[in-house]
Amino acid sequence: MKRATIIVKGDVQRVGYRDMVQDIARECAITGFVRNVHPYDVEIVAEGEEHVLKTFIDAIRIQKPPVFVEELNVSNGEPTGEYDHMEIIRGDWQEELLEGWDCFNRLLALWNETLERGLERYKQYSRFGYFQGKKHIEEKYL
Repeated sequence: MKRATIIVKGDVQRVGYRDMVQDIARECAITGFVRNVHPYDVEIVAEGEEHVLKTFIDAIRIQKPPVFVEELNVSNGEPTGEYDHMEIIRGDWQEELLEGWDCFNRLLALWNETLERGLERYKQYSRFGYFQGKKHIEEKYL
């Protein structure tokens, strides 16, 4: 068994990163905790078998919008065995509620951006006779 204390830097607060870390830890059978650290970072204390801990550390290097991990600072120590699961240590309820709304707004903005790109592609191809709709098909083929 090994213990790693990890400070994660990047876009990792207000984006659902702690929940992702908890899900990955559950899959890897890693125990410990994850919490926000003022002002922008996340701290993770993780315990598990050495080879599994390495897999976990690789997996939490998430760079998928809206999460972007820029840097992991890892320090190793002796495990204490005090954890039985990966716990998210949350702030007060107002802070967590606002963080949830921030995460929702970022995801909504990404969804909107994706939708706009799809609409632009639709417009691009429709100029060449594609995607003209039911009326176009009926006039041309029926």
